[in-house]
Amino acid sequence: MAKSSEKHKFTLRIIVDEEKNKVVLAEACRDFVDVLFSLLTLPMGTIVRLLENHQKSDPVTLGCFNNLYKSVVDMGSDDFETEACKQMLLYPRSVRDVQCKRLKININPTEDIKCFKCPSYCQLYSNFNTSECHCGNVMNNEIPLENKEQVAGKDDANGVFVSGRYSFILTDDLKVAVKSTELVLNKLKSLGCADVSKLGEMLLDIGLEEVLTLLGCIFSSNTPLTDTFLNKQNPQAVTRIYKSLSPCREKKEDETEPEKVVTLKAIVRKQDMKILFVECGEDFVELLFSFLAVPLESVWEISGSKISLGCIGNLCRSFKDLSATEGTEIPTFIGMLPSFYSFQMQLPGIITQQPPVYYRYRLYSGQVSYGLTTDGNRNPYFRKDRLVKVVLMDPKSHGRDKSTHCYGFLKKETKFTVFDDLTITSMNSCSTVSLLKKLQSHADDLEVQVISISSSQALNLLRASLVTSSALSTALWNLIAKKLKEETDLWNPVSKKVKEEI
Repeated sequence: MAKSSEKHKFTLRIIVDEEKNKVVLAEACRDFVDVLFSLLTLPMGTIVRLLENHQKSDPVTLGCFNNLYKSVVDMGSDDFETEACKQMLLYPRSVRDVQCKRLKININPTEDIKCFKCPSYCQLYSNFNTSECHCGNVMNNEIPLENKEQVAGKDDANGVFVSGRYSFILTDDLKVAVKSTELVLNKLKSLGCADVSKLGEMLLDIGLEEVLTLLGCIFSSNTPLTDTFLNKQNPQAVTRIYKSLSPCREKKEDETEPEKVVTLKAIVRKQDMKILFVECGEDFVELLFSFLAVPLESVWEISGSKISLGCIGNLCRSFKDLSATEGTEIPTFIGMLPSFYSFQMQLPGIITQQPPVYYRYRLYSGQVSYGLTTDGNRNPYFRKDRLVKVVLMDPKSHGRDKSTHCYGFLKKETKFTVFDDLTITSMNSCSTVSLLKKLQSHADDLEVQVISISSSQALNLLRASLVTSSALSTALWNLIAKKLKEETDLWNPVSKKVKEEI
């Protein structure tokens, strides 16, 4: 953890209803609001890792995401295409990493992107020192990167996500707005706290630990400020609502590309139609793993109003409203994953950034003189005909494939078992009989249903993964019910006769 983040503190003024021991309002500086909004930019896998490390004895449980992340941890390296694939999922990057380096408290400091090449004269480069060149060598020779991406808005008048030198008002449910006397009066009246003689004030020092506690509370509480700063514990009451509705993304008429569909074998318990587990290929598991790479702001955006999860919605709406009303120029990265985070099957509305373009300057001898640069015009005295564009290899590909872009993190033609709580294991790791014993299931009570999942239907699975501990049964029950009805109609003579008459 960066030392600056460990030592830096914010002063937060909270207005407290002393009779109810409840935060009414909080007054915060711009830097604190920047840190608050930065939580929305974190990939879901990063949030799971940070919260588990923050409170190891009793970590905050985010639906099925903890099991999903642990499955990556427990999975052997042989199941992945390359060694880098597992690291990319355990430590997913954000397209806003560069912006977050300017935060006064950055709870997820990341290293600068590095570049490595083969020790021979091959012209392939990679961002990972474990990548294998097509000649068979490991690409572990680090090449200096010059003219690294500059952080926009270094003027002190601008923050990272909000501009100006304003103070801000925060409600207990994390609605954020620019401070004004009119706003404070209206908030006090609407909250039934017009009698200010009953209100107290507290000045709090907010550091790294408090921000991490607040991160856990925004998922599970409607009053995260009270729970973080007054109760000083992670709340046990969880506010989570799931609506199993059709995906919020509609198919456009001009979209001709067919949707990606995967087929699963669902093992269903007859008495309650609960999905105990599914048997599937690597494409469905990659869809689940892609959830870990999606930032929180994108999860909320593509899920629309289909989930209610703590105060995430209020924070996201405040982020958008402040950007619009204050004219803050914030790059739009909703639904965007960093370079090379391309999966065999991805959620609709999620795209992957193009990899950066690097150049090297070639001397007469053919050697590199000034390392790599992202700027082809870095020096007016350089001859443009000696600037050579560098080939950056996809860390998911093998060097022998000479591929600069590929889809998929897991080895092809691999079979997996995915449990209802999204714990994932390789099918060759245990026998079917042992599995049924573990689930305390009788063979006569089970049946196998073959179902198909499209990329747009996978949105229901994402939502269920956030708010329940039984994501498969919650999100896919309608497919099981539909399949059962079709089979019932097929074998019901009366139903069959009616259909023939029609």
